[in-house]
Amino acid sequence: MEDYQAKAYNENAAIEMLQGVDGETMEYILREIGMEEQMLRQLILSAPMEQVEYLMEEKKELGIL
Repeated sequence: MEDYQAKAYNENAAIEMLQGVDGETMEYILREIGMEEQMLRQLILSAPMEQVEYLMEEKKELGIL
């Protein structure tokens, strides 16, 4: 049980430290810890298809697709 409590404490401490971090900084952190692709995949798979399509269209319009 102590491991669970320690893990929960560490997670809460990390969340507290990251409160207010801007998107670019969060993206940098995810890239540095090797989780950028995993997070992208999780977010895309859990997002409504309309939202994914909207973002793909925005990317096309910006010419970065």
